[in-house]
Amino acid sequence: MVNIYKEGAMAVLSSLRAIEELKSGNTLILREHKWLKFLSLTKEKNVNLEQVESLEGMAQNPVLEYVERTLHILDGLTLPQEEKALVEEVLLWSETAKCGLPHQRREWLDQGFQLGIHNIGSAQIYASEMKKRPETMRNREREKLLYVLILTHGLPGQYIRGEGRYSSMKPLIDVATQEMFPLLYALNQCIVAGVSPEIWDSVQKEMEEVNRWICDGEMSKGQTFQERLRRLRNLASLRGENFDAVYNECLGSNPDAEKLLERFFRKTDMWYVEASLTDFSFEECIKIFLLIERKTRGAVLEQLSFEPMMKELYYDYKGRKIVNVYKKRIIESYLAECTIEEIAHWKHPANEHVQLMAVPLHAQEEMAGIGFFFQGQGRS
Repeated sequence: MVNIYKEGAMAVLSSLRAIEELKSGNTLILREHKWLKFLSLTKEKNVNLEQVESLEGMAQNPVLEYVERTLHILDGLTLPQEEKALVEEVLLWSETAKCGLPHQRREWLDQGFQLGIHNIGSAQIYASEMKKRPETMRNREREKLLYVLILTHGLPGQYIRGEGRYSSMKPLIDVATQEMFPLLYALNQCIVAGVSPEIWDSVQKEMEEVNRWICDGEMSKGQTFQERLRRLRNLASLRGENFDAVYNECLGSNPDAEKLLERFFRKTDMWYVEASLTDFSFEECIKIFLLIERKTRGAVLEQLSFEPMMKELYYDYKGRKIVNVYKKRIIESYLAECTIEEIAHWKHPANEHVQLMAVPLHAQEEMAGIGFFFQGQGRS
C-alpha cells in the first residue's frame, strides 16, 4: 500500500497562510488570491448532504472549510515541492464553481461556464483567470496540465462509487505518465479524506489501483451497467438490501428495461445519486432511472445531477437533517402507479400532483438537474 503521509507536519502552504490571514480579518488578501475571493465571498452552500448532520448547523461557508481541510491533508504529505505545488493549485481552484457572489455567478453563466457540474465549471473558471495574466507571468504547459487535473478532479472517486464512467477520465489518461502516480494519488487522498477520513480508508486500496490504471494509459476499465448499479446501491446493501436478488427480480424479467438502462448508463455520468436515492427501494430507483431516460431521450445528455432532488428531500427537524417523509411518500405513490415494464414502454400516466423534472443545466442540454415538481404541495 502506498504511504505518502507524514505525521505531525506543520502548516507551511502559502494558501493556508492566506486563509489564516483572511480569518484574522485581513480582507486585503483577497486582492492577491482570486481563488480565495471566489471561495470566501459567496452565499452558496453547495455541498453533498450525505455528510451533513444538520442543515441549519451547516458551516457558514462549507466549501471553503472543505478546501481548507484538503490543504491541511496535503500539507502533511511527503511530496516533492513541485508536485505539492501542483496539487495545491488544483485544490485551490477545483471548488470555485460552487461559490462566487450572485453577480459573479451570472457573469460565469453568461460566458457559458457549466457551474452545475463543478469540476467542469471550475476548470473553465481557472482557464479564464489564467488568460487575464500578463504573458510574462504565464506557463502554458503547466496551465494545460492544471486545467486537465481540475477538469477531472474527483472523477476517480466518482468512478469507484459507480456514478462516473471510466471513459470520462480520458483527458487525464491522455496526459498522465507513470511518474505522475504519487501526484495523482496524493490529490485523490486530499479530495476524499477532506470529505471523510473513514471514506478514504474504505477506498484507499481501490483508489491506488485506479490511479495506476490512469498512469499506465489503460482505457478499457469501464464498469458494466450492473456493476455501476451495484456500487450506486452500496449504502442500501450495507443496510441489508440483497442486490443480486432485487436486480434479478426487477430487471431479470424486464430485458427491455435493462437494455434501455444499459444504453443510458453507457453515455451518462451522475452526481449525488446515493445522497438522493438510497432511501428509496431498488425497484423505485429503477423506475426513477427509466423516467429520466424517457424524459431525456433524444437529448445529448452526458451529465446528470441529482442535486435538486437531494436538496428537495431533506430538511431539519429538531436540529437534525431528516428525509421529508411527506414528499418521499408522494414520490413513492407516483412510482407505484406503473410497473417497470409499463414505464419502459411509455405507458406511465400523468399525475397532477407530482412529476419528474429534468432541467437543463447548460444551453447545449448536455447536463440536466433531476428533481420532482410538487404541484400545490408544501412541506409538513
